[in-house]
Amino acid sequence: MAKATLERLAADPAIRHVMQKHQFSVGVLTELAPHEQPHLLGLNVNAGQAIKLRIYTDRYDGFRNYKEIRRVLCHELTHNVWGDHDNNFKELNSQLNREVAEYERAAIEGAHSLSGQPSSSGGYSGNPSELESEAQIHVLGGSGASVSGLQSESPEDRRRRVLEATMNRLRKEEEEIEHSCGTGRAA
Repeated sequence: MAKATLERLAADPAIRHVMQKHQFSVGVLTELAPHEQPHLLGLNVNAGQAIKLRIYTDRYDGFRNYKEIRRVLCHELTHNVWGDHDNNFKELNSQLNREVAEYERAAIEGAHSLSGQPSSSGGYSGNPSELESEAQIHVLGGSGASVSGLQSESPEDRRRRVLEATMNRLRKEEEEIEHSCGTGRAA
C-alpha cells in the first residue's frame, strides 16, 4: 500500500502540474518509515535529490490520509527552493498548495483535462470552492452554534465564518507539518 501511495503521488495530475510549472525535479520519492526519525512527516534531501514521506501511521496500524501526505509533499517540494522555514518558504508553500487545490477544482469544473491542458468547455459551475466545501463538512460536525443562529446568518457571513475556520485549521496543519519537517532545521 505504501508503494501504491507513492505511485499515486508521482502520477497525481495536480502534483505533476505544480512540478512542471515550477520546474521541480525529484530524484527519488520514497517512504519515511515510522522507525526512521519518528518525529518527522517528511524530509527533502539535497534540494530534491530524494524526498521521503511518512506514509504509515506511527503505530503501523494504517495509512495517513492521502491529502495530508500530499500537503507534506508540497511542503518538501518547497524545500527544493528554500531551505529554511522563513517567509519566502511559507509564501511558496502556500502558493503550491493553492495551485494544487485550484488545479483540482478546475479539473472538476471541466477547465482542465487530466493532462493539465485547458478544455474548451471549462468554466465556473457554481460549486463552492474546495476549501469552503471542506469547511462546511467540519461545521456540520457541530460548531457549537445553535441551528436557529445558523439559519439567521447571511450567506456572506456564513461563507466568511467557514473560510476563517478553514484558514485557521490549515494554518494549524501547516505549523504541525513545519514542526515535523527535518529539512529546514539548523544542524
